[in-house]
Amino acid sequence: MEAAAPRADQAKSLTETDKAAKVVPAVNPSPNVAEESHIAPAPAVHAAPFGRRIALVIGNSNYQNVPVLQNPQRDAATVAKALEAVGFQHVTLQLNLGRERLIDALRAFAKQAEDADWAVVYYAGHGMEVAGVNYLIPIDARIASDLDVGLEAIPIDQVLNAAERARALRLVILDACRDNPFANQMKRTVASRSIGRGLAKMEPDPGTLVVFAAKHGETALDGDGGNSPFVTAFVKDIQVPGVEVRRLFDNVRDDVMDMTDRRQQPYSYGSVPGRQDFYFTVK
Repeated sequence: MEAAAPRADQAKSLTETDKAAKVVPAVNPSPNVAEESHIAPAPAVHAAPFGRRIALVIGNSNYQNVPVLQNPQRDAATVAKALEAVGFQHVTLQLNLGRERLIDALRAFAKQAEDADWAVVYYAGHGMEVAGVNYLIPIDARIASDLDVGLEAIPIDQVLNAAERARALRLVILDACRDNPFANQMKRTVASRSIGRGLAKMEPDPGTLVVFAAKHGETALDGDGGNSPFVTAFVKDIQVPGVEVRRLFDNVRDDVMDMTDRRQQPYSYGSVPGRQDFYFTVK
């Protein structure tokens, strides 16, 4: 178990450049490993049409203060492998991150994104919306009241900050719309402060695309197989040649709605640069 970070350290932000997260060399991702990270090179033949493409893939399953989630670390390992297969030069897989390690991972990725054309972040695990602000929840979070959220969780704006440093495509995929046990146990100190079901809709800056596994205010399904319906659709659709990214996520949405009998609808917010087309796989 990862020890809770000292309270003084919880004010760290992504603007710090010291103590960047270390990433161990490439290994085969295993869903049974509690904590793991890797960077794997992709075959050079895929790289030229796209420029430099990097990804940070995070799966938080082993929560310490609420029940364990079964799928996120499996989903993250599947997504990392799929991105490597379509030619991403740098794919960093991180599993079961506490707050300090999550900040370190975002800080390191932000530095890498400065030299990248594509920056993709995928996160699976618990998320929360409080008073209209979306947060990622680290595995060591202790959230007894709404006042704890800002100290224990990571605002999604910090994830956007890391990805937005890339030159061309900035894509953040949030597979965090699960039923949240923290919300049921939290004390509200301000009666009017909302604690949402799922995540709140977003308006990222132009040129950044944010994709939710389930539409704002709704929850996502884990599914009956090894991966969630969203990940099953995503890893299948990115391998189809010649599908531009705008159409790609329309296809993911339709596939997920088919698989879930329309109970789950992925949703995209923001936009990608309009004068350029983006493909995960060329024709």
